[in-house]
Amino acid sequence: MAQQAHLEAARVRRETLHEALVGLEDALTTPIGDAAHWRLRVAMAVDHAAHRLHHHVRQTEAPDGFLHRVVQDDPRMACRAERLAQEHGPLQEAVERLQHALATISDHDVVERGNDVRTQALDLMSALMRHRQRGADLIYEAYQVDIGAQ
Repeated sequence: MAQQAHLEAARVRRETLHEALVGLEDALTTPIGDAAHWRLRVAMAVDHAAHRLHHHVRQTEAPDGFLHRVVQDDPRMACRAERLAQEHGPLQEAVERLQHALATISDHDVVERGNDVRTQALDLMSALMRHRQRGADLIYEAYQVDIGAQ
């Protein structure tokens, strides 16, 4: 029963991070048009993704969190769990760089620098998707459970 709750919590975290990535993609793919609106929309989506990532890190790295439980349940997963934990810092740094880029871009610069912001955000999204996939692979290998495609 505890393992089932543990896996369900991981599935929910995975789903909410996916939803944040979809929201970021939606914001990024809208035409710049109204620069202030575009920048605000993207910044809000990045902030939401940052919040979801922070929650993910806090829940997975806690002493009783996901990564600890996986290693406790299947000690051979220790190296893979550690690698996943090591990805958190660079992911959070990438989010902070993106937030900084959005905070320092003026409405007049959005058209010129918007594509750079998009590229930076797409790189972050790609890194987050790879991280999510490695987490799903870890769960599958440790528990033979697919927690969902999202």
